[in-house]
Amino acid sequence: MNQKGIGLIGIIVVLFIIVGILPWILMSIVPQAKILIQLILIFAIYTSVRGYLGSGTLTLIISGVLIYILVIKYAAFSSAAYMYMVVLQVGVSSMLIWGTNFFLIKFGRRH
Repeated sequence: MNQKGIGLIGIIVVLFIIVGILPWILMSIVPQAKILIQLILIFAIYTSVRGYLGSGTLTLIISGVLIYILVIKYAAFSSAAYMYMVVLQVGVSSMLIWGTNFFLIKFGRRH
């Protein structure tokens, strides 16, 4: 069995757990960070709902309900989920950029 691979997977799992716990710790220690994270979550929720439903009264109602549940009641859980989402988005986009660059160089489209 490859011991280096097991160690690398363990490090990745620990870092993944730290990324989930970090917003909760930061919101507990620094009150300004809690306000900033809540504002970011509010804007993310509103823009997502507006993207799906358009501008209107239904958008405001659904956004208000989601903001109350996710930002006010369960802020720690929502901030951890948002951090995981950001990490996944950055990882996937970097893989796409690397893959595009690799295939452009390999097939001679870029000199």
